[in-house]
Amino acid sequence: MSLDENTVIAIVEDDELVRASLAGLLRSFGIRAEAFSSAGDLLATDPDRFDCVVSDLQMPGMTGLDLRRVLSNRDKAVPVIIVTAYPERVSDVSRSDDGLHLLEKPVDSGQLIACIETVLGRGIEHQTSDGR
Repeated sequence: MSLDENTVIAIVEDDELVRASLAGLLRSFGIRAEAFSSAGDLLATDPDRFDCVVSDLQMPGMTGLDLRRVLSNRDKAVPVIIVTAYPERVSDVSRSDDGLHLLEKPVDSGQLIACIETVLGRGIEHQTSDGR
């Protein structure tokens, strides 16, 4: 199964140009994307409707890692991919978390799509022998 128009991804990024770029990139792959300028803006909606969240690490207010913690404690744990221009700011404790998916900016489109497929269980390593 591949990503399609039924997949809905939330982009949380305080930089307007990066936010628009990431949303446009996903849309160019036929993926529905909704963009938010802060974690608070996302949480003010119904975050459970998203299949995945792609969030910047460093933002005013709640960081991407804080957002990830909040979303992982909900009834429907929404997977979060963290993107950052400063990977050295991710603590060793956070890096040891097997569930942490971290991409460095500028984000490579192929890496982003592969990471989304992986967190949604649709990556190659999760496919059965008949390709599903």
